[in-house]
Formats: sequence, C-alpha cells, structure tokens
Amino acid sequence: MSQNRENFKRGCAELLALHLLSKEDLYGYQITQLMDEKSGGRFTMLEGTLYLILYKLVDTGYLSTYSKLVGKRRTRKYYHLEDAGREYLAQMKQDYDEIATGIAMILDRDEGKE
Repeated sequence: MSQNRENFKRGCAELLALHLLSKEDLYGYQITQLMDEKSGGRFTMLEGTLYLILYKLVDTGYLSTYSKLVGKRRTRKYYHLEDAGREYLAQMKQDYDEIATGIAMILDRDEGKE
C-alpha cells in the first residue's frame, strides 16, 4: 500500500472511530472490523494503531472506558463516547466536509483546464 494512502487513513481514523462510537459502545477489535466491513475492505487498520488513537481520546476526555465480562474469565474493554467527544466529532465532521468540498472544487477546476 502506498505511503500516501496510509497517511490519508491515519488522518481519517480518529474521525471514523468516533463516528462508529457515536452509534454504540464498542471494543477495539470490533471497531477495526466495522471499519473494514463498512468500507468494503478499503479501510483496514491494525488494532495497535487504533489503540493509540483510542488512548489519546480517553486522555482528552472524549471517550471513557468500562470492562465487561465475556465468558467466565475474559473481559473486554469497551469505549464510550462522552458528550465532549460528541461535540468534537461534530466539529471534525464539519471540518471534513469543508475540506472535502474544497478539494473536490480544486480537482474539478484542474480537470477542466487540462
């Protein structure tokens, strides 16, 4: 995979994780699987990379965590989007829309002049 593609993915991963968590509480592996599934395999992410993002979001207060017993001995750490995280997500979506619109406008203008 090209370095450019990886850079785009890293830039979008926080937005996508927060968006998925705005629907329901999820655990890390579940988030990576949903990203892969919903993107038709176009957006895959290693759990280790995702966890760095999740830890940062917990440290900033946008997410909280809780553990849930799975089976007899295993626990899973679930991530929950807090109100501050919802506000942050709304701002990120607005920023994304503005930037994506600007990029589309630039690309369309350039294509017409070639």
